[in-house]
Amino acid sequence: MTLLNTAGNLGGTWPASVVMYLVGFLTVPPKCEGVPELCVGGRDSYIPIQAVLGVLGCAWVFFLGRKVNTLAELPDDEWQTIPDNFDTDENGAEEDGILRQRSKRD
Repeated sequence: MTLLNTAGNLGGTWPASVVMYLVGFLTVPPKCEGVPELCVGGRDSYIPIQAVLGVLGCAWVFFLGRKVNTLAELPDDEWQTIPDNFDTDENGAEEDGILRQRSKRD
């Protein structure tokens, strides 16, 4: 369970690491000259990256929105992980930790 939790946490945190890497990679630092160090120029890439990723997110919703709604409208029975041809007790738990398959005549 701990390994599954770790994988779930990594799945939710890697996008932030990628964005921070891209910000650092694409940012152009200002050029500093002279004794009093007058810094000019430079370009922060955070806003352009957010704009591009925002457009990608909108495209994702536009192209996959119907599919997500179709999945959301499925009845609860379609989301079960235990097939219908397996018996459980009255509380929905397995007998002795083993799923017992029903015979075809049931």
